[in-house]
Amino acid sequence: MSRFEKFQNFDTANLFALVISVLILIAFIFAPWYGSDMTDNGAALFANNLYDLPGTRAAPLIGLIWLEVVCGLASAIMGILKPETERVSSLLATLSSAFGFTYIINTYLNAESLTPGTTFGLGWWAVFALSIVLLVHVLLAHIPVKKFFPRRIDKPRSKAFNKAIPIFFLIPALILYAMWIIFPTFYTFYLSMTKWDGITEPIFIGLKNFTRLFKDATFIEALINNLRWLIIFITVPTVAGLAMAMIFNSDRPGNRFFKISFFLPLVISLPVIGLIWAWLYNPRLGLINSILVEVFNVANPPGWLGDRNLAIWCVIGAAVWRQVGYVMVLYLAGLKGLDMTLLDASQVDGCSRWQTFRHVIFPLLAPITTIVVVISIIDSLRAFDLVSIMTRGGQSTQVLANFMYMEAFNNYRMGYGAAIAVILFAISLVFIIIYLMIQAKNELEY
Repeated sequence: MSRFEKFQNFDTANLFALVISVLILIAFIFAPWYGSDMTDNGAALFANNLYDLPGTRAAPLIGLIWLEVVCGLASAIMGILKPETERVSSLLATLSSAFGFTYIINTYLNAESLTPGTTFGLGWWAVFALSIVLLVHVLLAHIPVKKFFPRRIDKPRSKAFNKAIPIFFLIPALILYAMWIIFPTFYTFYLSMTKWDGITEPIFIGLKNFTRLFKDATFIEALINNLRWLIIFITVPTVAGLAMAMIFNSDRPGNRFFKISFFLPLVISLPVIGLIWAWLYNPRLGLINSILVEVFNVANPPGWLGDRNLAIWCVIGAAVWRQVGYVMVLYLAGLKGLDMTLLDASQVDGCSRWQTFRHVIFPLLAPITTIVVVISIIDSLRAFDLVSIMTRGGQSTQVLANFMYMEAFNNYRMGYGAAIAVILFAISLVFIIIYLMIQAKNELEY
C-alpha cells in the first residue's frame, strides 16, 4: 500500500480544516493583535485600514487573513457536503494557509517599522500557529489516536468520564453565550445604576435613574403606547389570523395565492414596511389621502402621522398588517394537526359550524393560541423599527425600545437608557414566566 493510499478518507481532514478556520476567525476578531489591548484586535485593525481612519496603525496585507478564513471555510464545507470533492477540498484548505503565511512573513520581516515597545499580540501568534496546523491538517487528521493514547479493552471509560463528554462539547457554546448574553445583561443592570455618557468613567448613583424615570412624562407616554400596542397585537392579529386560517384551510381554487399574499409582508423587513406605510400615510402624495380626495371627495383628509391623536394608531396599524399573516400561518399549522375523528363526530352529533368551532376546534387550538399571544406580547414590547422609521418617536408615538435607544445613543445618557432597558426586561420577564407556568401545567396534565 502506497503512502498516499493511507489517506483516502479525507472527511476527517475537512472537518479538522473547518474547526481550524473557525479558530483563526475567533483569534482574528477577539484576540489582541498587538500588545494586550483587546480592542486592538485584527478585525478592528482591518476595518480602520480599510476606511483609512486617521491615526490608524498601518497593516498592509491584513486582508489576507480574511481570505485564509473564507477559503478555508468554503473548502472544508464543500468537502463535508460533497464527499466526491473531499480530496480536492482538503487540498484547497491546505493551500488557503498560504494567505496567512504571506501576511505573517510580511509583518515579521517589517517588524522594525512598528512603534518601539510594540510586540505581537496573542491574536497574531494564534493565527500563526493555526496557519501551520491548517497547512499540515491532512497529516494530523490521520494520525491514529490510539498510538498516543493507548487504552486497554478490559478497562472501559468510567461513567463520570462518559457524562462529562457532552459538557466538553457544550463549553464553547456556553462561553460564547456568556460573553454575548449573560455578561451584557448583568452589565446593563450595573449601568442602570450609574451616570455614564459612554466616554468617561461610570459614576454609581444607585436607583436615581429609576426614580427619575417614573417621573418622566416621555417614559409614561412610551409605557402607555406599549400597552396600547400590546392590547391591539393580542386581539386584532389573533382574531384576523384565526379567521383567515379557517377560511383558507381548504382546497378551494386560489387559496394558495391568498395564503402567500397575506404571508408576504412577513418576508419584508420592518424598515422597508415603515417606509412603505410612511408613503401611504403621506398627507399630500400618499395613496390613502389620494383615494379619500379623488374617490370620496374628502375636503380635509387627516394628517395621519402628523396628527398626535392618530399617529400611534397608524404605526400600530402598519405593524398589524405585517403580523396577521404570521398568525394565520401558525393557526393553519395547528388546523392541519387536528384530529379529524373529533370533527367528524361533531358533525354526526348535528353540531353547526359555529358550534364545532366553539366547542371542538378552538379548544384544540389552545396551545397555538398561547404561542400566538406570547409572540404578540414580545413583539409589542420590542417595537422599535416602525416607530424609528415612521415618526422617530414624535407626535406622541414614543415606545420604550425607541426611547431607550434615543436616550442612550442620541442623548449619550447610557445609564438612563440602561434603566429603561431593565424596565423593559422586567415587563417581558413577567409574561415569559406566566407562559412557562402555563406550559408546565399543560405538560403535567398530559
